[in-house]
Amino acid sequence: MDVKKTRERLLKAAENSIDELIKVMNKKMDPEELDPEKVKISASAYRLAMEDAMAMMAKVEEITNVGKEDKSKKQEFFGVEDRIK
Repeated sequence: MDVKKTRERLLKAAENSIDELIKVMNKKMDPEELDPEKVKISASAYRLAMEDAMAMMAKVEEITNVGKEDKSKKQEFFGVEDRIK
């Protein structure tokens, strides 16, 4: 299994999921359906969609930055010769 390709596929799937959650949050309520129970359920669904999207975005950023952080850490290490004196 190629980890890099799998990570890219995972990130793409997460981005698609975030887009779908945004569509759920953008859905308008029908003014004729102002049943309080439906409004409560819709508000709960919107809140949950927002929380899920935010959590997924944070995880996507974390996964995306893993490779970048590794490269910067490798560049910061110059050796121990100067520290031994």
